[in-house]
Amino acid sequence: MLKICLASDNHGDLDPIHRILNDNPACDYYFHAGDVMAPPEAIAPFVAVEGNNDWQFEFPKERIFEIGGHRILLMHGHRYTYSANLMVDKAKENKVDIVFYGHTHVFSDKILHGIRFINPGSCWHCRDMSGACYARVYLFDDGTIKVERVDL
Repeated sequence: MLKICLASDNHGDLDPIHRILNDNPACDYYFHAGDVMAPPEAIAPFVAVEGNNDWQFEFPKERIFEIGGHRILLMHGHRYTYSANLMVDKAKENKVDIVFYGHTHVFSDKILHGIRFINPGSCWHCRDMSGACYARVYLFDDGTIKVERVDL
């Protein structure tokens, strides 16, 4: 089993990032879906992508990882979240079976056209008034995926 900590949208507040790291010292991967609003080294060991508010820092727009038998796209999603069809098309174009994305500030875990879309919400402020959160994603050897919302 592989354990992934997935965060997004801290908007310059590094306290939640530090708390996630302190609470999860044994994750295999740490991913951040953008709107860090701080330099990459400030959130290490998180690997991040550029959000729509990260223009002043050097982050790639998206990343693709092959982990535990899965092909995963990490992106912020601000160009795609207004249309489920655009998200699915982007995933298919990149031949991925999992998409990690942010931008909406709302936790979500859904399957569309056989592709798993996971949004950890915001570790700063969720727009659905549910409180700041992030996700733990577990990839099991048999191919199953478990997603856990973790409130801060």
